[in-house]
Amino acid sequence: MSYQLPIKGLVRLNLVVSILISALMTIFLLARNYDGTDTVYRIFQSLIFTNLVSFGNMFLLFTWNLKFRKKERKLPTLSLYLYSYVWAMGVWFLVVTLYSAATGKEWEGEQVEEGTVIAYLLAIVAVFSINTIILIIQYLFIFQYRNAQNEIEKLQLKANVSETMNLLLRQQIQPHFLFNALNTAKSLYKQDTKLGEEYLIHLSNFLRVSVSNPKEHLALVRSEIDFCLIYLRMQKIRFGTAVEYDIQLSDPVLNNGNIPYFSLQPLIENVLKHNELTEERPVHIRIYEENGFIAVRNNLQVNPNPEGSTGNGLYNLRERYRLLGESDIRISSDDSFFTVYLKILKR
Repeated sequence: MSYQLPIKGLVRLNLVVSILISALMTIFLLARNYDGTDTVYRIFQSLIFTNLVSFGNMFLLFTWNLKFRKKERKLPTLSLYLYSYVWAMGVWFLVVTLYSAATGKEWEGEQVEEGTVIAYLLAIVAVFSINTIILIIQYLFIFQYRNAQNEIEKLQLKANVSETMNLLLRQQIQPHFLFNALNTAKSLYKQDTKLGEEYLIHLSNFLRVSVSNPKEHLALVRSEIDFCLIYLRMQKIRFGTAVEYDIQLSDPVLNNGNIPYFSLQPLIENVLKHNELTEERPVHIRIYEENGFIAVRNNLQVNPNPEGSTGNGLYNLRERYRLLGESDIRISSDDSFFTVYLKILKR
């Protein structure tokens, strides 16, 4: 975890605090009816004092931070506060000396002998109070900055975890598909060499896209549709007229909409896995848009002897939407149709 100080922010803060304190000093002096020349001198005195105290404290904090950064100490040590107040008193003596040299006047507390001790005590209280206010403001600023940095680091960590989970979920699907595809290619070669070669060409294109491992979690709808068409052509070679499909998506959705990468193909694979496919009773797969969702619908023809299923397909898809911070996928099923709705996302 990083504990570097926001130096640029502290510099701006110091200047703002100095100006505000000087403005308050100006209001006080005008209310006391000080003459114009003396008021100007005292405003400069206030500016010099607050700036030197503020930047001195910043230097002490910077030095302390360098010393204890590796130990990740969050609270300054007592010695830092001691140095800070000693520095503030030293600055006060300096500005009083400069004021006397510039104006030729003694400091007010030295003008009345019997009140000198009280005047010095009041001056010390005032210096300590101003220094305390400056320290509190600086520390609150650093505390807020570090909280913001911690939140950013947590969000980055969460994003990294989400990216890793997305990659694992995608990779979990691919081996299952590859196993089935190679078995299909083997069977096709035994039946028809040309069909087997055509199937392998589509398989090669499919794998080229699926193993590309893009850095983005999302893909354009058009890219996902193109990817699915490769898969659907492979299945047409395998099943012939037992598989029919229809895609009806508008250009704005195709060109501007986004869905999780590799999310449509597993849905189509599930359709073919869980339904009975015959030329007399073909499965119809329809992909269309509806109220901000892409719907993948098929007629239900429950396979009496379905392939073994791990149940990972829809679960993985739900998890990927969850990791993207989106609502769950929607599923609709009745006696005739099974439909999965994927929310169309924006980058």
